Amino acid sequence: MLKTLSAENIEKLRNLLQTAEQVVITTHHNPDGDALGSALGLYHILKNKGYSPVVVTTNSFPDSLGWIPGTDSIVKFSHQAELVNELVLKADIVFCLDFNAYNRTEKMADVLASSTGTKVLIDHHPFPESAFGIQFSETEVSSTAELVFEVFTSLWDEGAVDTSAAICLYTGIMTDTGSFSYACNRGRTFEVAGKLVGKGVKVDNVQSAVYNNFSVERMRLYGFSLAEKMKVFPEYNAAYIALTKDELTRFSHKMGDTEGFVNLPLSVKGVVFSALFIENEGLIKVSLRSRGSFPVNKVSKEFFNGGGHTNAAGGKSFATLAETEALFTNIIEKYKNELLSE
Repeated sequence: MLKTLSAENIEKLRNLLQTAEQVVITTHHNPDGDALGSALGLYHILKNKGYSPVVVTTNSFPDSLGWIPGTDSIVKFSHQAELVNELVLKADIVFCLDFNAYNRTEKMADVLASSTGTKVLIDHHPFPESAFGIQFSETEVSSTAELVFEVFTSLWDEGAVDTSAAICLYTGIMTDTGSFSYACNRGRTFEVAGKLVGKGVKVDNVQSAVYNNFSVERMRLYGFSLAEKMKVFPEYNAAYIALTKDELTRFSHKMGDTEGFVNLPLSVKGVVFSALFIENEGLIKVSLRSRGSFPVNKVSKEFFNGGGHTNAAGGKSFATLAETEALFTNIIEKYKNELLSE
């Protein structure tokens, strides 16, 4: 059990669930493995306890995550905006998973703010907004999926987690730690993972479903990104990859195809700060990663209208791709001493 988990909030949630009839679960825009894994894990847990929850997302998710149990039940705002609005506005409880501010849901932010249902935050990102009625905000955990396990096994017991829930939660933990290669220095993370395996998770199957199902086009984009687009600055211990819209089109890019690319430069000896810049319509999507104590969330907040964790953050640039690349070189010059001290 997570020692910092608020017993008072557990009791508030227990009382809230005793009278709740309509329950909605949602997560951030462009849901990743932890977002979907935690949301669908909670979906199965609540179903096991007799509730009829609905998972709503702002948009679609990568094909590599479409196998997760329960994805076929998700209602997408991008496809059925009126239905999502109705579900959120009528909900007694809206579970907000893996985000700490309404604007992380983008076009759903207004309906979340308008909903009179109690918003329950379950998240591991720092500095949550105060808009949530009940907050389980724990930055020390590896992932929101791990925190969902902690909250609901404390609320009920481990019997609430069946095989389907375990697969979802394990997927969230695995993807948010890069297959247990970062953000998992607590022994408890491995204890939770072990408990989920004990519930029937086939580790090799989950690993293969997430990471060994690249399309030919995605594999070619992967190679192109390393061979042609990765720029390394050994004098700053930094690197980045920048991809244009035309390049993405050339490789038949689909949502999720660049997932994890930001981590690739960190495999280069000496690199402690990596960035990925993806050109979209009207903006540049920015992903930042680091090793050690270099605070990419600080960089994201200062320069890219975003935030996140010390070693993993994201944001947006409204400059051109070339201007964003130039900005990166200015950033690493500014933080040169910190980067070289790692």
